[in-house]
Amino acid sequence: MIQGFKVMTFHHTPNPEAAQFIMSGDVIKKGTKTFSSPEKAKGDPLAEALFKIYGVENVFIKENFATITKSPVVAWTTLMEPVQNVLEQHMTVYETCDEDAQPVPETPDILEKVHVEDFPKLTDAQKSEVIDAMLDHAIRPALANDGGGITLLGVEGNLVRVHYQGACGTCPSSTTGTLEFIEKFLKDTLSKDLKVETVDASTV
Repeated sequence: MIQGFKVMTFHHTPNPEAAQFIMSGDVIKKGTKTFSSPEKAKGDPLAEALFKIYGVENVFIKENFATITKSPVVAWTTLMEPVQNVLEQHMTVYETCDEDAQPVPETPDILEKVHVEDFPKLTDAQKSEVIDAMLDHAIRPALANDGGGITLLGVEGNLVRVHYQGACGTCPSSTTGTLEFIEKFLKDTLSKDLKVETVDASTV
Protein backbone atom coordinates (compact mmCIF):
# COMPACT_ATOMS: atom_id res chain seq x y z
CA MET A 1 0.00 0.00 0.00
CA ILE A 2 1.29 3.45 -0.89
CA GLN A 3 1.81 5.64 2.13
CA GLY A 4 0.30 9.11 1.88
CA PHE A 5 2.78 11.88 2.60
CA LYS A 6 2.22 15.54 3.41
CA VAL A 7 4.66 18.41 3.07
CA MET A 8 5.17 19.58 6.63
CA THR A 9 7.40 22.57 6.03
CA PHE A 10 9.51 24.37 3.43
CA HIS A 11 13.09 25.47 4.08
CA HIS A 12 15.31 27.72 2.03
CA THR A 13 18.90 26.44 1.81
CA PRO A 14 22.22 28.30 1.50
CA ASN A 15 21.73 27.84 -2.25
CA PRO A 16 19.08 30.39 -3.34
CA GLU A 17 18.01 28.11 -6.19
CA ALA A 18 17.38 25.08 -3.97
CA ALA A 19 14.76 24.45 -1.29
CA GLN A 20 14.04 21.61 1.08
CA PHE A 21 10.53 20.17 1.38
CA ILE A 22 10.23 18.26 4.66
CA MET A 23 7.78 15.36 4.39
CA SER A 24 5.59 13.84 7.11
CA GLY A 25 7.74 10.71 7.36
CA ASP A 26 10.83 8.97 6.03
CA VAL A 27 10.59 8.62 2.25
CA ILE A 28 13.68 6.53 1.58
CA LYS A 29 14.90 3.49 3.51
CA LYS A 30 18.58 4.39 3.15
CA GLY A 31 20.95 6.45 1.02
CA THR A 32 19.78 9.00 -1.55
CA LYS A 33 18.03 9.35 -4.89
CA THR A 34 19.02 12.03 -7.40
CA PHE A 35 17.27 12.93 -10.66
CA SER A 36 19.29 15.50 -12.59
CA SER A 37 17.22 15.71 -15.80
CA PRO A 38 13.89 14.65 -17.34
CA GLU A 39 15.76 11.77 -19.01
CA LYS A 40 17.08 10.50 -15.68
CA ALA A 41 13.54 10.80 -14.25
CA LYS A 42 11.97 8.41 -16.76
CA GLY A 43 10.23 5.50 -15.08
CA ASP A 44 9.84 7.30 -11.74
CA PRO A 45 6.32 8.80 -11.36
CA LEU A 46 7.34 11.39 -8.78
CA ALA A 47 10.40 12.65 -10.65
CA GLU A 48 8.59 12.65 -13.99
CA ALA A 49 5.79 14.77 -12.54
CA LEU A 50 8.23 17.21 -10.91
CA PHE A 51 10.14 17.75 -14.16
CA LYS A 52 6.87 18.62 -15.90
CA ILE A 53 6.80 21.74 -13.71
CA TYR A 54 8.53 24.55 -15.57
CA GLY A 55 11.73 25.57 -13.78
CA VAL A 56 12.52 22.32 -11.93
CA GLU A 57 16.12 21.29 -12.68
CA ASN A 58 17.10 18.72 -10.04
CA VAL A 59 15.42 16.45 -7.50
CA PHE A 60 17.34 15.06 -4.50
CA ILE A 61 15.69 12.72 -1.99
CA LYS A 62 17.15 11.75 1.39
CA GLU A 63 15.69 10.61 4.72
CA ASN A 64 12.44 12.59 5.16
CA PHE A 65 12.95 15.38 2.64
CA ALA A 66 13.13 16.26 -1.03
CA THR A 67 15.40 19.07 -2.19
CA ILE A 68 14.26 20.75 -5.39
CA THR A 69 16.70 22.85 -7.39
CA LYS A 70 15.13 25.37 -9.78
CA SER A 71 16.12 27.60 -12.65
CA PRO A 72 17.01 31.20 -11.70
CA VAL A 73 14.33 32.47 -14.10
CA VAL A 74 11.50 31.09 -11.95
CA ALA A 75 10.57 32.34 -8.46
CA TRP A 76 9.81 30.07 -5.52
CA THR A 77 6.47 31.84 -5.13
CA THR A 78 5.51 30.34 -8.49
CA LEU A 79 6.91 26.86 -7.84
CA MET A 80 5.94 26.29 -4.22
CA GLU A 81 2.33 25.19 -4.70
CA PRO A 82 2.75 22.93 -7.77
CA VAL A 83 5.83 21.24 -6.28
CA GLN A 84 4.02 20.63 -2.99
CA ASN A 85 1.01 19.20 -4.82
CA VAL A 86 3.17 16.78 -6.83
CA LEU A 87 5.11 15.68 -3.75
CA GLU A 88 1.89 14.92 -1.88
CA GLN A 89 0.31 13.14 -4.85
CA HIS A 90 3.27 11.00 -5.93
CA MET A 91 5.70 10.61 -3.03
CA THR A 92 6.12 7.03 -1.86
CA VAL A 93 8.74 5.11 0.12
CA TYR A 94 11.84 4.30 -1.94
CA GLU A 95 13.11 0.82 -1.14
CA THR A 96 16.33 1.26 -3.13
CA CYS A 97 18.82 4.09 -3.49
CA ASP A 98 21.46 5.30 -5.93
CA GLU A 99 24.18 3.95 -3.66
CA ASP A 100 22.93 0.39 -4.24
CA ALA A 101 24.55 0.54 -7.67
CA GLN A 102 27.89 1.42 -6.07
CA PRO A 103 28.59 -1.42 -3.59
CA VAL A 104 31.01 -0.53 -0.85
CA PRO A 105 33.07 -3.19 0.95
CA GLU A 106 31.78 -3.92 4.43
CA THR A 107 34.35 -2.10 6.51
CA PRO A 108 32.38 -0.35 9.29
CA ASP A 109 35.43 -0.17 11.53
CA ILE A 110 37.79 1.17 8.86
CA LEU A 111 38.49 4.36 10.84
CA GLU A 112 39.56 2.31 13.85
CA LYS A 113 41.78 0.01 11.80
CA VAL A 114 43.75 2.68 9.92
CA HIS A 115 46.35 4.86 11.60
CA VAL A 116 46.86 8.33 10.18
CA GLU A 117 50.57 7.75 9.63
CA ASP A 118 49.74 4.75 7.43
CA PHE A 119 47.25 6.61 5.23
CA PRO A 120 49.76 7.70 2.51
CA LYS A 121 50.81 4.06 2.06
CA LEU A 122 47.27 2.83 1.33
CA THR A 123 46.03 1.92 -2.14
CA ASP A 124 43.65 4.34 -3.84
CA ALA A 125 40.75 1.97 -3.10
CA GLN A 126 41.66 1.83 0.59
CA LYS A 127 42.02 5.62 0.72
CA SER A 128 38.55 5.89 -0.79
CA GLU A 129 37.11 3.69 1.97
CA VAL A 130 38.71 5.79 4.68
CA ILE A 131 37.70 9.13 3.16
CA ASP A 132 34.14 7.96 2.54
CA ALA A 133 33.91 6.92 6.18
CA MET A 134 35.24 10.33 7.24
CA LEU A 135 32.62 12.07 5.08
CA ASP A 136 29.92 9.91 6.68
CA HIS A 137 31.00 10.87 10.18
CA ALA A 138 31.79 14.56 9.82
CA ILE A 139 30.53 16.07 6.56
CA ARG A 140 27.34 14.42 5.24
CA PRO A 141 25.17 15.10 8.35
CA ALA A 142 25.84 18.85 8.07
CA LEU A 143 25.16 18.91 4.32
CA ALA A 144 21.92 16.96 4.84
CA ASN A 145 20.72 19.68 7.22
CA ASP A 146 21.01 22.12 4.32
CA GLY A 147 19.24 19.83 1.87
CA GLY A 148 22.29 18.44 0.13
CA GLY A 149 24.84 15.69 0.05
CA ILE A 150 28.17 14.64 -1.36
CA THR A 151 29.33 11.56 -3.28
CA LEU A 152 32.93 10.39 -3.32
CA LEU A 153 33.75 9.50 -6.93
CA GLY A 154 37.23 8.23 -6.25
CA VAL A 155 40.77 8.89 -5.10
CA GLU A 156 43.81 9.04 -7.35
CA GLY A 157 46.96 9.44 -5.29
CA ASN A 158 46.36 12.63 -3.30
CA LEU A 159 43.47 13.86 -5.49
CA VAL A 160 40.00 13.35 -4.05
CA ARG A 161 37.15 13.74 -6.56
CA VAL A 162 33.66 14.50 -5.23
CA HIS A 163 30.25 15.35 -6.62
CA TYR A 164 27.75 17.53 -4.76
CA GLN A 165 24.08 16.49 -4.56
CA GLY A 166 20.83 18.36 -3.98
CA ALA A 167 21.11 21.92 -2.72
CA CYS A 168 24.90 21.66 -2.77
CA GLY A 169 24.98 20.96 -6.49
CA THR A 170 24.57 24.55 -7.68
CA CYS A 171 25.25 26.41 -4.47
CA PRO A 172 27.87 29.18 -4.89
CA SER A 173 29.48 28.24 -1.57
CA SER A 174 29.93 24.60 -2.55
CA THR A 175 32.85 25.44 -4.83
CA THR A 176 34.42 27.85 -2.36
CA GLY A 177 33.71 27.75 1.37
CA THR A 178 32.33 24.22 1.62
CA LEU A 179 35.02 22.77 -0.62
CA GLU A 180 37.75 24.55 1.33
CA PHE A 181 36.30 23.26 4.61
CA ILE A 182 36.20 19.65 3.38
CA GLU A 183 39.74 19.86 2.00
CA LYS A 184 41.07 21.39 5.24
CA PHE A 185 39.27 18.74 7.28
CA LEU A 186 40.81 15.89 5.28
CA LYS A 187 44.25 17.54 5.34
CA ASP A 188 44.07 17.96 9.13
CA THR A 189 42.78 14.46 9.84
CA LEU A 190 44.43 12.27 7.18
CA SER A 191 47.18 13.88 5.09
CA LYS A 192 48.34 17.42 4.40
CA ASP A 193 48.94 16.47 0.76
CA LEU A 194 45.30 15.75 -0.08
CA LYS A 195 43.50 17.96 -2.58
CA VAL A 196 39.73 17.93 -3.16
CA GLU A 197 38.24 18.55 -6.61
CA THR A 198 34.55 18.82 -7.52
CA VAL A 199 33.08 17.23 -10.62
CA ASP A 200 30.22 18.97 -12.41
CA ALA A 201 26.83 17.24 -12.28
CA SER A 202 26.56 17.20 -16.08
CA THR A 203 29.56 14.87 -16.34
CA VAL A 204 28.27 12.38 -13.78
